[in-house]
Amino acid sequence: MTISFGSIQRFAAFALMGSLMTGCGGSGPETAAPSPAPSANATKASGKRIGAVLPMFNHPFFVAQKQGLEEQAKSLGYSMDVRDGQDDDLKQIAQVEGLIEKGVDLIILCPRDSEALVPAVEAANKAKIPVITLNRRVNGGEVVTYVGADDVAGGVSQGEALVKALGTKGGKIIYLQGTQGSSPQRSRKEGLDKILNAHKEIVIADSRFADFQEDKAKSMMTDLAQRFKPGQIQAIVSQADEMAVPAAEVAKAEGWKDLIVIGFNGNRDGFEAIKSGAMTATILQDAALQGRKSVEAAKEFFDGKKLGKEIYTELPVVDKTNIDKYKAAY
Repeated sequence: MTISFGSIQRFAAFALMGSLMTGCGGSGPETAAPSPAPSANATKASGKRIGAVLPMFNHPFFVAQKQGLEEQAKSLGYSMDVRDGQDDDLKQIAQVEGLIEKGVDLIILCPRDSEALVPAVEAANKAKIPVITLNRRVNGGEVVTYVGADDVAGGVSQGEALVKALGTKGGKIIYLQGTQGSSPQRSRKEGLDKILNAHKEIVIADSRFADFQEDKAKSMMTDLAQRFKPGQIQAIVSQADEMAVPAAEVAKAEGWKDLIVIGFNGNRDGFEAIKSGAMTATILQDAALQGRKSVEAAKEFFDGKKLGKEIYTELPVVDKTNIDKYKAAY
């Protein structure tokens, strides 16, 4: 996202915030697994109300994240109100406003867009409601901490895995990025660029934004398979397995052989693709763990503990050599 577009989004968000309906939460596509019973500490923590706003409920990553949020909140005796952003910046802003009006004690926000959700954070700041960002960052306002992946480091790991797989000859790659303007999209690209800048033998032949979604990645890869002939592209690097797996399937169907495919997130489909040889590697990111850790961070904040600016979860590189040591993230 360009700066000018982000500014327009931010202006629109300020202008429309007051007129939007509050509390636009949706329901997920599946019922979450039963949550654990409250722990012995639940009584002490009872009474705290946490609101959470996620980008969407119709993506398995955020379904797992929602489950982690709700499980950990229940175990600590907190009430948890998780809302569905429906992949819409203005809906997320309205939902934050709804949680502010509800008077929650803390908001956990996974913003769809890093710039567009700044007004929501600033509104919470004005209402003196602390905000923790989860998985994605915001570019303004004050937050207690960020909980999630070090996406720059994840992008570096992707680049290193790519260099290792391609060898000294290098080659041309297709880069499938996530939601334009989101912090994972920007940061993972920044990390990959750090490696590619030192390896001029690797060239990005085409880059597309597929919004972390399978259908969009499949459509874009179908188009790319018409643009490039078999043998012209040596690798696909994707910011999510949800895009990497369908891209690999399309490429195979079009006769692209010996293709290196590197994903991100470590979902079940990605793990199966690595085992079958359709994918080379992925960066494992545990969505449910991030949800749980954000609630743990909220508890530490309530308890008066000082938190660091970032609380990172691990991002191991998973390939055929070590896949048996790990479990798929979701």
